[in-house]
Amino acid sequence: MKLVEEFRKIAGDIKIIDKAEEKEMYSHDIGDVPAIMTKTFFEIQPDFVVQPKNAEEIKRVLVFANDHKTPVIPRGAASWGFGGVIPTKAGIVVDLSPFRKILYLNRPQKTVTVEAGARWSDIDILAKKEGLCLMTYPSSKFSTVAGWIATGGYGINSFRYGHLAQQIVSMTVILPSGESKKITPSDSDFKYFVSTEGEFGIIVEVNLILRDVPQGSYPHLFYFPDDAAGFAFIEKFVRIKDEQNIKANAVRFLDANHLSDVNELMHSQVFKRSAGVLLEFGSIEDDQKFMKFIDQIGNMEEAPRYVASYLWNERLFGMKTKRLGPTILASESIIPITQAAAFIAKAKQLGANFGVEIFIDSYIIDEKTALIMTNFLCDSRKKKYIISMPLVSMLTTAAIDFGAEPYGLGIWNAAFINHLYNSEKKRDLLAYKAKVDPHNIMNPGKFFNIQSKFLNIPALVFRPAIFGLSMKMMILLSPVIGKVATLLLGKDEKIDNLDFELTTHACAKCGNCIAVCPAYLVTNNEEVTAKGKIALAKKIIEGRPVTKEEAENVFMCMHCKACEEICQTNLELMMLWDALEKRVESKFGRPEDKISAFLKKVDDSKEYWEMVDRNN
Repeated sequence: MKLVEEFRKIAGDIKIIDKAEEKEMYSHDIGDVPAIMTKTFFEIQPDFVVQPKNAEEIKRVLVFANDHKTPVIPRGAASWGFGGVIPTKAGIVVDLSPFRKILYLNRPQKTVTVEAGARWSDIDILAKKEGLCLMTYPSSKFSTVAGWIATGGYGINSFRYGHLAQQIVSMTVILPSGESKKITPSDSDFKYFVSTEGEFGIIVEVNLILRDVPQGSYPHLFYFPDDAAGFAFIEKFVRIKDEQNIKANAVRFLDANHLSDVNELMHSQVFKRSAGVLLEFGSIEDDQKFMKFIDQIGNMEEAPRYVASYLWNERLFGMKTKRLGPTILASESIIPITQAAAFIAKAKQLGANFGVEIFIDSYIIDEKTALIMTNFLCDSRKKKYIISMPLVSMLTTAAIDFGAEPYGLGIWNAAFINHLYNSEKKRDLLAYKAKVDPHNIMNPGKFFNIQSKFLNIPALVFRPAIFGLSMKMMILLSPVIGKVATLLLGKDEKIDNLDFELTTHACAKCGNCIAVCPAYLVTNNEEVTAKGKIALAKKIIEGRPVTKEEAENVFMCMHCKACEEICQTNLELMMLWDALEKRVESKFGRPEDKISAFLKKVDDSKEYWEMVDRNN
């Protein structure tokens, strides 16, 4: 008997997704990894997907999985690109995205209690109605709370308020055995559920600290002749900020290539082609103290205030440059500020060897370290992409040589585990894993140790010693390998004129659209979202088989433009939907009865009208 049929016996009201075309949505994240690679290494399509409505249903899933020794993969918005939510041995994907209620906002205590799938954006909207707001949040504000706890924790405003773990009052987790446990930062178990990518259980509820809405927003953008000068200024600022009691919320570095790309997207020359440092303050008092510091330095080149405001307001759309690619690849690492400029110089040389332009986006996270995103544009449709992908790991290897550590592991960074955890810490994590997950059902085949198909032979390449040596050899030979690859396969050129096909490749697959889509809210089906419809369009372009039922999902749409308004890559989605609907209608017809039933379901939906009220 199939695993899903066994589960149906005890599932009760748990929603189960087991159609092949629907499960396909759960076999990838935002990373543009060729299917031939993922399918060669792993069983990436789950046996089935569940969408639990409460903690009791999650317990039932975990008890079943434990009894059957079946992998469980927790999944939020899938807005992280290193394979943390990709199945490696099939199993059960627990889709927490619909599990998104904001349970209680305590105004006097400035806290909020939410379910695992709650979006940061929804919390912020509700909190601001009470004069409160988030302390820190990810650059993908439409990602889930539990997802960011499990995979990252550093983001916007971390410079002032620290790691996300410092803003958690408590959280409830369900262990692989089905046991529910409420933990606080003072509990010894707490550390095992922060930035460990779902290896030890599933976070189901979180109580977070909020802050008062600040007086205002006071951003400043300063230009510097080169990257080294920009980081020298940052070093100077972090040294004196406490002495002069200057409280910056965020400090962000962008290199000249990044600002130049923004100019290209805007079809203007708003930004100077120079390295830039953006700082943001929440009160006029802090702003004035900062400007006194600037006066003391003297001879600083500041961009007009409206330019700084534009850049600050665009902070949630960091992947907009993807439309110039139409693919973007990135290495993410946490590096000492003192080594950042030297690493960037090395990274740009590596990029030049492979005929790509490196551009930098970095958030300073404390007085000593910076989170650096080392990005480059390429084209996943071209043969050269196979050469571009190892460059990501080469960049991470180069960063490690400058004292960095990887920002997360997943699948594709798992070979760097020894640079994230020392031997003692790794032993501690493995001991806890053996204690709470003896059958290794939680997110197996990644993080600690890559496991693959074909007797685990393909996974040997991810062994830290083998992988590390390979990357160092590729870096050493990069002037030759890169030049030959560029001569044979050509150099990728930037684009910004997206036709039907290019639009499907420019999609960031970030999941922003899922968070605001009324159709998803009432169906809990990712195929009706912008992300799902673009995946369908790509299948049609590639000539892959599409069922009538799958195709008809494109008509389950309110045409409300919510997806277009929050699209990371600023895609013209309404035009795309019109073109896609025409293609589908010409082959399958227009399902008028289904459309009418869908619109009635939306109108009758309590959740839909709550969303409308929340956003007004």
